[in-house]
Amino acid sequence: MFLILLLHLELRAQDTIPRPGVFDEGYFFIGTGDVLKFKSYVQFDGYFPSHSSPGFSEFLIRRARFAATGFFHQQFRYMLYGRYDKGKVELNEAFIEARHLSFARLRAGQFKVPFSLSNLKSSSQLDLVSRSFIVENFSPNYDIGVMVFGEDKTKYIDYAFGVFNGAGLNKRESNNSKTFISRLVISPFSASKNSFLKQLHIGGSLAIGRQKNDISNATYKLPTEVPVFVFNDSIRQNGNISVYGLDFEWLVKGFSLKGEYLHYKAESLASNLILSNFFANGFYVAATFIITGEVKPRNEKVKPNRPFDPKKGKWGAFELAGQYEKAKLSSTPLLFNLAKSLGELKAVTLGINWYVNDDIKLVFNYSKHLFNHNIKLEDKYYMNSNTLLIRLQYQF
Repeated sequence: MFLILLLHLELRAQDTIPRPGVFDEGYFFIGTGDVLKFKSYVQFDGYFPSHSSPGFSEFLIRRARFAATGFFHQQFRYMLYGRYDKGKVELNEAFIEARHLSFARLRAGQFKVPFSLSNLKSSSQLDLVSRSFIVENFSPNYDIGVMVFGEDKTKYIDYAFGVFNGAGLNKRESNNSKTFISRLVISPFSASKNSFLKQLHIGGSLAIGRQKNDISNATYKLPTEVPVFVFNDSIRQNGNISVYGLDFEWLVKGFSLKGEYLHYKAESLASNLILSNFFANGFYVAATFIITGEVKPRNEKVKPNRPFDPKKGKWGAFELAGQYEKAKLSSTPLLFNLAKSLGELKAVTLGINWYVNDDIKLVFNYSKHLFNHNIKLEDKYYMNSNTLLIRLQYQF
């Protein structure tokens, strides 16, 4: 290991190999023109609803991920990323990427599609235990396809455009149509010397495609896995799907403010002779503030100035977080008896994040969801959900 470290220190000053931004740490090996890195994280969660709330108190391994990523021949990047979530083993990402041009890179394989500010952030870097309801349930996520993406030299514009199956994670295509997904982020003050506005980013995402799927019993859930909207049996969707979103992110020293609006529409839902469209829309606004003085990074984890060491009076970094969200679901499927459950929800989440050191984080959230009418679970009816959520995350 000592010899590998010496080799790394020597080559780091000499080689010109680019390194992955998201996986900027971990265990790695360097050869002539090649870099191989291993990265992993695990999230151990606890959900504790009140007695008047749906769901059960439980502990679970929410996410467990392991990735091998790196470069060969200097300008080709690769990724092999496995997920072991809730006891289920799946392929998460597998792609190869050509990076010969800084302003136009080409990626092919299975990976996260370029859609949504919140969805593109690694779950290890989330400010709260879960993403908002509208993003978690309706944003395009992982898919198989090809994508062109890049940014200009001043990082004023960040763009991505891809063609995908549209079927989702580890699924085969169900028709000849493809889904087109694009994203554009503008940072109007990226080259400015004004630190107050330098980290303001405004983005937009668009996904258009056509799907032919059986969506019988398709379910949309709260972070605690409580179903709040469920399609009935024998429901098929054979029509266009369109999703668009607008978002912003603003960071100033230890403070961050972000928000996102998303609109989803699926056409031609059918059961027997009944034909209907389905839509969902919603937004969230979230803010964080690091009270121990660290700077809030973008797309990176918080690194405490004083990592936890009680013998030396060091306790890590602490961050306050809060979010308000609202989502509305189409009432038409309910009227035609194609689905059951609520049509609208609102939620407030408050949290404290404790960054013990570079690799360990504790998250404490209290979340309150309000429903526009009762939801039924285990033969009981509920108008709201009050839940304490706790997460222990460790990574290397």
